[in-house]
Amino acid sequence: MGNVVIYLHDETKINYHSFISELKSVFDPILLTMRSQDASMWRGQAWRGPLQSFKGLIRSAGVLGKIGWGSLPIVGPGLLIAGGLIATIPVWLIAFLTVSILFLVYFIMVMSYTKEMTTIGHVNFHIGAFKAKRPMEYKLWATFLYKQNANFEGLLNFITPIFNPNEGVAVKSVIEYTKGHVDAIRSENEQFRSARDFLQAEVEKHEQAIGYLIDLIKAINKSLYRLVNDCMNFYELDFVCAYTIYRVDGDVIRKIQDKGTTGASPDTIALTEVNANRYASVYVAMLPEDEDGFSYNNPFPGRTVASYRMRVLDQTWIWNFHFDDSNDKALKLTLSNDIIEIREVYRLVHAFCLVLRKREIEGREGIHDGSSTSQAANQN
Repeated sequence: MGNVVIYLHDETKINYHSFISELKSVFDPILLTMRSQDASMWRGQAWRGPLQSFKGLIRSAGVLGKIGWGSLPIVGPGLLIAGGLIATIPVWLIAFLTVSILFLVYFIMVMSYTKEMTTIGHVNFHIGAFKAKRPMEYKLWATFLYKQNANFEGLLNFITPIFNPNEGVAVKSVIEYTKGHVDAIRSENEQFRSARDFLQAEVEKHEQAIGYLIDLIKAINKSLYRLVNDCMNFYELDFVCAYTIYRVDGDVIRKIQDKGTTGASPDTIALTEVNANRYASVYVAMLPEDEDGFSYNNPFPGRTVASYRMRVLDQTWIWNFHFDDSNDKALKLTLSNDIIEIREVYRLVHAFCLVLRKREIEGREGIHDGSSTSQAANQN
């Protein structure tokens, strides 16, 4: 039984190996010719091709011209009679008939040459004529034509080591070749996974930022309704996080508001270089007027204070955002320009401070909730 298996294996090896070898010798030259030709240039070649046949006819005519046709017993009188008949036909008709006959003959030769161009393996074969005249057969070959690097010789070189397992070097090369392709595919898969994970993280980050903006819009809408009801004050301006507000007063800054903090911020801080290194609010207060008044510091690990200087009508205020580093919302809205432009958040805070300061100047401080003088705004 074992001998039978070996016999069948040998037969398979011989038959298929020789079969692929024959395919290589027959089809590779054809594929090479097809891939090297421009499919759009075949008509010009079809009309120029028969001219080569005319060269052969001219040479034949030169040989025949050396024969003394007039001396032949039958041809001579025939030529005299034909000459007499031709003499009676108008010259224009002779020219027209001559041109028409020549064109007809040449057209027939072009058709015959075109047929040769559609014949696979013929010396005059052209892929453009084959595609135009035999579209169904062309579809069968098109699959192979578009695989520019594929040929039967490459297939034979790849298969040969498999049919000859005793050739250790060849088998090793096949294994290395296959392993290389597997590694390449794995590398591509890893790249795709990395790209997918990155895009997924970006989507989640943007969705989170949109959620922060929605919360911000809700808080702003509430404050605007409270403004209409004459009860808006500094209390509800913590729509980002806890905060303190300082007013620049000569060579010091004085705290005028404190919402949501531990209350440990000093009531008065002198504008000195030592304090500028310690407090971001002092640092921005001491900056020149033409510089962007923004800075932040970490009073202790895990805690951040972001300070923003703004001109509020007749005064200069320093707004300080107080938040833990784990507060992603405050981080995104005050320090990170990755998705949300933080300058617009500062402009929003500035706008509310201008409104409140103007109301203070006019003597219209916000009324606390529950007061009988508060009027409900129409929210419909």
